[in-house]
Amino acid sequence: MSWGAYITNSLVNKQDAAGHVYNNVLVEAALMGFNGAEWAKTAGLAVSKAEVDKLNELFKQSGANAIPSVNLAGKKYQVTHYDGNSAYLKIKDGGATVAKTTQAYVIGVYNTTKKYKQDGKEMPQCVGMCNMVVEELANQLKGMNY
Repeated sequence: MSWGAYITNSLVNKQDAAGHVYNNVLVEAALMGFNGAEWAKTAGLAVSKAEVDKLNELFKQSGANAIPSVNLAGKKYQVTHYDGNSAYLKIKDGGATVAKTTQAYVIGVYNTTKKYKQDGKEMPQCVGMCNMVVEELANQLKGMNY
């Protein structure tokens, strides 16, 4: 599968093991190498090398000394929680989850004013779905040494 297909089929849209179909779970998503290289992204999420460098700093910190905020695509996000594997970020009307794999970051952005569909039923995009799809893909990639 291409890196772009992971964005489309595992982050923005998804089908779970029970056959439930989720569409437009995230407004934006990206796979970024630790060196700032873009593996794949949605059209609206241009994460810069400097922003990836800041993520590198965050993921090197201990929980008590974590960086309070990071930028993604020029927008400032408050770090609400960080556990060494994932960072949970908040911004007005939404937020993001960044999960670390062996070689890259899986980044997902949600907006609570936007809707996603689960089996055709519309619901507001939310932190829980963002966390779930980002962390599932990160774990899958870790299992393949990416």
